[in-house]
Amino acid sequence: MRLLWTLAFTLFALPCAVAAPQSSQSPAAAVLPPVTAYALNRAKVTLPTDFDAPLNLLILFFQRDQQSVVEGWLPVLPPDHAATVQTWVLPISPRANGLYKWWLNASLRGSLTPSQPRRYTVPLYVDKAKFLHSLQVSSEQEVVLLLTDKAGRVVWRTAGPVTDNKKSALNGFVMKSAH
Repeated sequence: MRLLWTLAFTLFALPCAVAAPQSSQSPAAAVLPPVTAYALNRAKVTLPTDFDAPLNLLILFFQRDQQSVVEGWLPVLPPDHAATVQTWVLPISPRANGLYKWWLNASLRGSLTPSQPRRYTVPLYVDKAKFLHSLQVSSEQEVVLLLTDKAGRVVWRTAGPVTDNKKSALNGFVMKSAH
């Protein structure tokens, strides 16, 4: 009899527990944590404090072989968006010693294409787990694009190589935000 009561209780209680609302709080918004680093033009940069544009397109990449994907995204916004959106290329690496940073930055400086301004390419040496968690980035396997407001709050995102659909979605979002 006890087994029957346990079974009946389980069959009644489990669906009720699953159907109950989990929390009235909305999930925390993804936001760029404050970080100070040196751009490839050797200027000290603090993000998001140094964002000048109302919107900022952050192109995060994690591995050297993702550079071609980054380059595919660089010409994605038309010139008439220049006053609205600033593009930042952010290679993300774990914290490192000064010699390693110098070597990696020199390597990055030498590999830049003319379309990639050094002022807006800022290698970040951070606690990757904490940094990516704050931005709600779950994988380093693809390049991640985040469109943020001036305070660093993520308002749009995508990942992977540029496609016509992604490009169209980004431009549509920027156009809608500009009005």
